[in-house]
Amino acid sequence: MVTELNRQTSTPGAAGVPGRATATVLLCSAGRRPYLVRWFREALERNGVAGRVVVADADPYAPAAASADRFIRSPRISEPGYEHWLRAVVVEHEVDLALSINDFELSLWSELEPVPPALLVLGRDEQRIVEDKWAMASAAAAVGIDVPATWLGSALLSGEAQGEGERFVVKSRFGSGSAGLRFAEARDLRDAVAAAAAEVLDRRGQRVLEGDDPAAQIVVQQRIDGVEYGVDVLGDFERRYAGCLARRKLAMRHGETERAVSAEAEPFGALTRQLASLTRHRGVIDSDVILDPTGRAWLIDVNPRFGGGYPFSHLAGADAPSAIVAWALGLPVDAGWLRSRPGVVSAKAVDVVRSEAAAT
Repeated sequence: MVTELNRQTSTPGAAGVPGRATATVLLCSAGRRPYLVRWFREALERNGVAGRVVVADADPYAPAAASADRFIRSPRISEPGYEHWLRAVVVEHEVDLALSINDFELSLWSELEPVPPALLVLGRDEQRIVEDKWAMASAAAAVGIDVPATWLGSALLSGEAQGEGERFVVKSRFGSGSAGLRFAEARDLRDAVAAAAAEVLDRRGQRVLEGDDPAAQIVVQQRIDGVEYGVDVLGDFERRYAGCLARRKLAMRHGETERAVSAEAEPFGALTRQLASLTRHRGVIDSDVILDPTGRAWLIDVNPRFGGGYPFSHLAGADAPSAIVAWALGLPVDAGWLRSRPGVVSAKAVDVVRSEAAAT
């Protein structure tokens, strides 16, 4: 039996539901990110809102569940009953704000008809661009963002295109994390594309069907020399640009930033404004940007969610969860939540949580 929270109406919220003195936040596929659960609980408190954070995950032992007020085991997004389950959870638990940390889950959310108002997701057209690295490179270039030269792996293998340059990055077109990632020289580019093609997934996270060309699910980009940054782009719930948070990557592990130092936002202002005009997003999107030796900013990748690098900005003073809760409930936003202090070095560390309660 679900224990219901007493709710009192207040001002109308921009998420499409009435603002309330209490609220429920749903974090889907939170997995190994218990810090996000804690920070959204703190966000409710900072906004003067009583409430709870519910975690849903297909893994009954998901570490994030240990920090949640309630855990719900979800079906996998590939299961036929997923959409019915999601709509039922949003209604039964009176969810005011729902976020996912899973790229493939967000892809499915954007295709729902209608999309429940509580779901924080891009519009269908924007999502289909952002999740496709080939389409994203073209769309970003069209609005004036600098992107590396990009080719489909299938075009290179067939001879329809010739990769220009000596050093390349090979990755999955619809990948999440470091799926299919290879760094290649010109002499071994074809071998790198063929090897990456064996690992690719489609936009729903499924293996490419037999008969389809897996190399068409690979993109190849010219490798840009410079310093790599993670940059979060913030948007309010009227889909207006609200700022950016930057950090210089110091170390990587399994495709995620492991150590970083917070940085000034100013060098990324123009690029992130252009990106926000393209994505028209609410909340946070994660991007990878390289500053070359001339100071030119190159967009490398975009993820329409909280990325693994956000914690470094949070520990440097930013508070995107508090801003998102405020926007969703129609409450005022503290400008300090939208910026971080430069020069703060942070690192991820191993922790252990008890998971048996989450498995029941």
